[in-house]
Amino acid sequence: ILDKWIIVRLNELIGLTTKKLDAYNLIDPVRAIRDFVDDLSTWYLRRSRDRIKNGDKEAISMLHFILKNLAKILAPFAPFAAEDLYQKLRGEKDPESVHLCRWPGENQYPLTDDSIIQNMSESRKLASLALEQRHKANIKVRQPLQKLKVKSSKLKEEYLGLIKDEVNVKEV
Repeated sequence: ILDKWIIVRLNELIGLTTKKLDAYNLIDPVRAIRDFVDDLSTWYLRRSRDRIKNGDKEAISMLHFILKNLAKILAPFAPFAAEDLYQKLRGEKDPESVHLCRWPGENQYPLTDDSIIQNMSESRKLASLALEQRHKANIKVRQPLQKLKVKSSKLKEEYLGLIKDEVNVKEV
């Protein structure tokens, strides 16, 4: 579900950035890039760390794809940083420079689903609230807890699994 979520987020970023740049609006895309990088680093990478560390080919190729497209989106705003990132990810058949690449098309990886964004947002909010309660009770995250009770949540098991891992509980 994390891979699906980050792809949907990337598609949103590409669509918004393309639309706003076409209208000569630079502020909104920069904010969207900042938010995307925050989501990528504080949620996707942290939750996928074990998969990547264990050499999961799918997770590694997904991260490669995301970062390469992020470099293309960053190019108009931070040309040198985008070039540096792109050069570290560039394959033999890729253009020499990020500035010679085609602009990423929206739905290049065809997946759009607003429910994924909403459910992940709800999962992150619940995990944050649970971690806040652990902090208030002075219970370290390393100490597993038996159960976390959530009122009126309609999240599927894959989202609940993320909450379990994040909060370190056995049951949600």
